[in-house]
Amino acid sequence: MKRSLSWFLSPALLVACTSSSPPNEAPDGGAGECAVPTGPTRHAGDIVSNEVWTAAGSPHLVEDDISVREGATLTIEPCATVLIAAAKRIEVAYPFTPNTGHLVAEGSPTRRIRFSGLGGARWGSVYVAAPGTARLAYVDFEDGGGDTFEHGATLVSLGDDESPSDPVLFVDHVTVRRSRGTGIWLQRRSIFAPGSTELTVTESGDDEAPYPLEISEQAIHSLPAGHYTGNRRDEILVRTEGDGTAGSGITSDTTMRDLGVPYHLGDSEGDYFTVGGGADGKVVTLTIEPGVVMKFEPKTGFMIQLFSTEEPATAIVRALGTAEKPIIFTSASPTPAPGDWRGLWFGGIPQAANVLDHVRIEYAGYDCACSRVTCSDIEDSDAAVIFSWQPPSAFITNTVFKDIAGHAVMEGWDGSLVDFRPTNTFEGVAGCIQTMPRPPTMTCPDPAPSCDGL
Repeated sequence: MKRSLSWFLSPALLVACTSSSPPNEAPDGGAGECAVPTGPTRHAGDIVSNEVWTAAGSPHLVEDDISVREGATLTIEPCATVLIAAAKRIEVAYPFTPNTGHLVAEGSPTRRIRFSGLGGARWGSVYVAAPGTARLAYVDFEDGGGDTFEHGATLVSLGDDESPSDPVLFVDHVTVRRSRGTGIWLQRRSIFAPGSTELTVTESGDDEAPYPLEISEQAIHSLPAGHYTGNRRDEILVRTEGDGTAGSGITSDTTMRDLGVPYHLGDSEGDYFTVGGGADGKVVTLTIEPGVVMKFEPKTGFMIQLFSTEEPATAIVRALGTAEKPIIFTSASPTPAPGDWRGLWFGGIPQAANVLDHVRIEYAGYDCACSRVTCSDIEDSDAAVIFSWQPPSAFITNTVFKDIAGHAVMEGWDGSLVDFRPTNTFEGVAGCIQTMPRPPTMTCPDPAPSCDGL
């Protein structure tokens, strides 16, 4: 049974279809290849069998929530326009039962697809839940984010919260513009599908959700190249869904790329951005590219394996900056100060493959709530970098420690001192440049040195 109804275009609907620029104009402002549509077409109810929304039937009007379910695929043709009522959304494989469904909206450079609000309304979102998927190419999303409970996001995806992560969204030359809050929100281990590229989020965000993207740490590797500026806050929020136990945190090799905006780590006090630490003993490597800026929420930290055990660590960090493009670990506070965040903590015996070169660590040294073994005459173990066990080398090189409330390097082990001073720079360090570990004999000098004894 056909569920759609077309009628003559009234003056009111003609206004609803009008925007500041032609709806399917070519990106360079030239005329596209789209024919004049003969719609509108109204849609209602669930989609439970394959359905195509044609360009000729545009604009397609969605006046209540629509759910693509039971394995159906909703295909939207190039040149089509979809107008959605206030706070309403298109759901894919949702609500859970479990369910399945797919959205395919693939335009072309001169035949783009447009989603906008009916009558200029602030519409809700496209909401996709695994194992459902959305494949989007050459699509413009405008003025979404009208749902109160979705951080004002225009595109929302949910994974099943289990490993491996779910590639829910594929994007190619997709633009999200004027989202009330976050442009795109990936949660519960959902990620962008392989091959995603050229994503733009701009003119989006409010005080409560100011970011172009909100993701979990599992999605970092999947972020597409694109443009994420011109928003309320031009940073990618990484929500720390994991706690370092098996199956959480970053548990597979990941590359953090320089996408032109900082990464904002954590969204609440006590969060730890964690690499490795899983119970299966798998070694996980986080590679950080030159130019990456990681901004840590106050009172949070960066854990390279959460648990301190006298075993080789299950995590490796390779932060290879350059003199021209250093990697920066800093505070996310709008008024940064020494001791805003905890710093980096290496929990197990550090792997030889760790490298921090041409890095800047600043405003760290917040209370670590820890006590490390030391021969130094100090009261606290707070530091920009904390070691629980002796590393095989001084693998932090050409690095600036700046405005640190505690020590620069806390050498909290029984063993020999590892000298981090020769190639690094220390500015505004309140405590020791490096502390003195306790010798294997467990006999400290008397009197105790103030710092490393050198």
